[in-house]
Parts: sequence; structure tokens; C-alpha cells
Amino acid sequence: MRASTIAVLLCGIGGFSSSSFAADGDLDPSFGSGGFTFTGETGTSFQLPPKPVVLPDGRILSCSAIASGSASGTDFFVSRFLPDGTLDPAFNFNGKVSVDFNSQDDFCNTVLVQPDGKILLIGSSGTANSDMAVARLNPDGTLDATFGAGTGRATIAFDRGGTNSDIGAHAALQADNKIVMVGWAIGAADCDFAIVRLMPDGTRDTTFGTAGRVAINFNFAGSTNNIDQADNVAIDDQGRIIVGGVADTGANSFDFAVLRLLPNGTLDANFNADGLATVGFNLGSSFADLAYRMILQRDGKILMSGGADAGTSTSNTDMAFARLLPNGSLDTSFGVAGKTTVPFDLTANGSDVATDIAVESNGSIVAVGLASTDAAGGGDAAVLRLTPSGMLDQSFGVFGKRTFNFGNATALFTGVALQGSQIIATGEAGASVSAADNVVARLSVDSIFANGFE
Repeated sequence: MRASTIAVLLCGIGGFSSSSFAADGDLDPSFGSGGFTFTGETGTSFQLPPKPVVLPDGRILSCSAIASGSASGTDFFVSRFLPDGTLDPAFNFNGKVSVDFNSQDDFCNTVLVQPDGKILLIGSSGTANSDMAVARLNPDGTLDATFGAGTGRATIAFDRGGTNSDIGAHAALQADNKIVMVGWAIGAADCDFAIVRLMPDGTRDTTFGTAGRVAINFNFAGSTNNIDQADNVAIDDQGRIIVGGVADTGANSFDFAVLRLLPNGTLDANFNADGLATVGFNLGSSFADLAYRMILQRDGKILMSGGADAGTSTSNTDMAFARLLPNGSLDTSFGVAGKTTVPFDLTANGSDVATDIAVESNGSIVAVGLASTDAAGGGDAAVLRLTPSGMLDQSFGVFGKRTFNFGNATALFTGVALQGSQIIATGEAGASVSAADNVVARLSVDSIFANGFE
């Protein structure tokens, strides 16, 4: 998947302004070159929108995929930047590492850092019959020989029929350092949420589910193919596993979807009565509501972002957000009955989607994604901020929103993280989709009132 075509895979079936006092949402001129920087590689791509990690010392990790330069397709690609936006020479000497799995098409969808500083890369490997894939690097970027039977890499197959394609989308670490990976597994006639738990050495944890694996379908009445896809996972303070993604409701319609598992891998009946919850925006004729990110707030509420189709005869997607209470019901204190949509509408019937979210210390919500600029799939990198109650924060950007193109024909943000009080947004930008490079930008927040008295 390339930058110009953000869409959930569904199982295979501006410029900027600056001043001496930057406002909230402006590019920070002290970062990179005018507020942003690139890896210097062309032809980077992604399968799902990857989220960056900001380390405690302010360094920034981001992953995607990159052409291997041979017939072996793409490789995992991870880069590390210093806090000022320059590539970190302590990471593989040039700040960049690629990882190949058996000369297949490899896509890194998540980067995760363990308490000991080792780096987990989560994604998929395989061209026709893909498997979930995970690699672990040492802090210097070398493969960790204590993981994956000495190779630093491991793959997990569900192989439930059909194409037997299994995708790793996201992961979370338990308190005991076991790794919970989620994604989806294609069967002969359907596609299910796929969850696997690994021991710290990369072997499957056989105390979880069946031989370390769990597959769950939402099974909506009227859905013939049952295409359900998990994109995100979080672990709550009771060790329960919360998984977010998309559920097929039938007739090419989809809802935001969440489930909660007990630590042993069984559905938690205390979550929305059966362990499963869905959120439909149902704004347009297609009812295609696609979630890209789910995070667990400190108060236990579940925040989701994505896109909701508001078009009648032609698709017209708006950024969409929903918040659930810890019991799985919608949080009616958020937006309108628990839901909020925000259009950018830079072009008629465009696709505006929120690929990632982060929550600031005061509860404000920062979202990034894509704002379409033409019918051909071009767009600008987009960012907005919501108040804790789900309304656009008028003090941010221009009436709550900003867009950037970094001097390129097409750009988008795929992930966001906080670096102190500043916003780090990562994505892709280029003269064309095939010539895209990974971009990292830093946006100013509370720069005038740095002491917090705003």
C-alpha cells in the first residue's frame, strides 16, 4: 500500500507558515530543516499506517518498508532520529536499518521499544502466503541473537485456508515482557481478528488460546464474507487484552470494532456482555466506517480514530473518532453520543482519514492523517486537535486544523507521538507516490507559554 491510497486492507479480499512566535500547530523551525526532515530514501511504502515511538531521551523511531533493490521485494525499514531531527549515527552508523525475511515482501507496521531498550518490529512477511512477522533489534540496530532461535526474527502462521495470508498489524508488551501481536488471518471464506502471544524469546506462549493463537470473528447477521481485521492492541491495568479494528456488517459496510480478552485469551463477558463491541457512524449510503487506531487512555477509556463515509452516491470520507467507556459502551460525554466527525474537504468527495491519535497531558486529543486534495488520490498531511470532550480546539492551527505538503505533490501523516509538549508526526511525502520518502515533522505546542501558564 502506498501513501496516496490509505485504506484498510480488508484482508486482501501546504505549505507552512512560521514566525518568531510559533502558534500551536505550526512547524517547529528548530527541528530538522524548517520543522521537518527526511530519511533520504525514495520508494518507501507502508502496508498499514505505522506509529512512531519517542524514546525517553527524545530520540524518535519510525518504521515502514523499503524496496530491497533485488527481486526479493520489500524489507522492514526502521530509522532513528536525534531529538533535533538529524539521523542518529549511533543506530547502524547512519540512523537506518533494513531487515529481510527470506527474500519476501516484508512490511513493518509497528515499532515497539522494550524496557531494556531492545526494539521490536511487527509486520508481515510473504508475497502470496504471508505470515505475521516480528524482528528484534538491539539498541544499536543489530539483530538480537537471543530472539527467534538466534536469527533475531520470527514468523507466525495461522494458515486457516484460502490464501493463508496472515498479517501482523500491531503489538503490545505485557508486564512480564510477553508480546501480544494482533492482525488478521484469512480463511477459506472469511477473515478474522488474529491474536498471538509470544514469550520474550519469540516462541509462542502455549498457555494462551490454542497453541498461543486466538482467531475471532464478529459474525454480523447479513455479512457473507465476515471480513474482520484487527489493527491495534493495548493491555489494561488488569492484564486484559483490548483489540481494536474493523468488523464487517454486511453489504460492503464496516464498523469500528473492539473486543476484550481475559489474560488466557478467552472473550471477557464483562465487556459489552459478550466481549465484543462495534461503533457505526452510518452517515452515508455505504456505511463504510474504517478504524485505523485505537488507544487506551489513562482513565481506561478506549479512543478510536479512522474515517467515516458521509457520501450519498459518491464516497466522501471524513475523519472520525469514537470513545468507549471501559465496559464497552459509548462515552456520551465525548462528541455527540460518543462520536465526532471532522471534514477537511480540500476537494469534492475527498477522503479525509485520521490514521493515528495521541492524548496530551491535559486530555486534548491530537490526530493526524490524510486530507485529499484531488480525485486521483493526492493529498496533504493533516493534523487537528480536539478538546477532551471531542470538539475541535479552536486555539490550534486554523480553527483546530492544519495541513502540510512539505513542498511535495503528495504527503500524508501516518503516525503521531508526543516529545515532551511537542508533537512528532511521521508519514510520507514525495513528488509522486512511487518517489515518496519517510518524513518526520515536529509541531509547536504552547511555545509562547512554555511554563504552562496559558
